[in-house]
Formats: sequence, C-alpha cells, structure tokens
Amino acid sequence: MQFLSTVCIAAIATALFRMLVPENKFKKQISFLIAGVFLLTGVTAAMGAEIDLSADHYDIGSSADYIGFSGDVNRSLQKKICDDMSDRLYKLLNDNEIYPKEIHVIVNISGLYSINITGVKLVFNAGEQAAAEAAAKLLSRELPEDIKVTVEVKE
Repeated sequence: MQFLSTVCIAAIATALFRMLVPENKFKKQISFLIAGVFLLTGVTAAMGAEIDLSADHYDIGSSADYIGFSGDVNRSLQKKICDDMSDRLYKLLNDNEIYPKEIHVIVNISGLYSINITGVKLVFNAGEQAAAEAAAKLLSRELPEDIKVTVEVKE
C-alpha cells in the first residue's frame, strides 16, 4: 500500500512541477530532471516494497464468505420472487372464485441476470377436482408457455 501511495504522490508532484516549468531555453533540461526524480522515486519505492505473489498468503475464507453472502442474496431474491408471484396467482385465482390450498412457484436462478420462473404447482383439498382443472386451464392461458403448471389434489 505504501508503494502505491508513494508512486501516486510522486506522479502528482511531477505533474505540478511540469506545470511550473517556465518557457525558456532550459525547459528540456528541467523536464528531464523532473522525470529523473520521478523515476528515482518509483525505483526506490519498488525496492522498498514487500511484494509477495505466493498463493500461501491468500485468505480462502474471505472468498467463502463472499460465496455464502451471494448464496444468501440468491435465496432472498428467490423467496421474494416466489412470494410476489404466488400473491399474484392467488389474486387471479380468487378473482375467478378458485381457492387453492397452496401455491408453489419454482424459480431457477442460473446467474446474476438470469432468473426464470419454471413452474407453478397448485395444491387443492380432496373433492376439489373441478376447481383444480379450472385453475390449470386458467393459468395455462394466463402464464407464458415456458412455465409448467401442475395440479395436485390431496386425498
């Protein structure tokens, strides 16, 4: 970190000194001197820097924390999508006087920008076969073709 700060400070100082160089016959010599000082500062900083590129010093736990965090985000996002979709489906079905016991929304998250609803499963109580068939027909009409609608009647 000290290496980077030293190089940045030297670059800023070099730029300032170059702006302050007067327009005269010594401009080239002064610019060469400033560039030499910058180069000397960079070499000195590089020689004093402790740069270790071995893999022994990398903390695998931090990347595991990141993976755990991204997994939590994916689960949270999946839950939100499922909850929102099931709420909309309950409203649509209830508006048509169909009352399922449960609605399960199947979501596939295969990447950061790839979220797909792949299926909807409706669960009805025993004796509600007619309502189950009506719900399947309604959702097949209303949902895109790539969302598979399944119905289960619990006995």
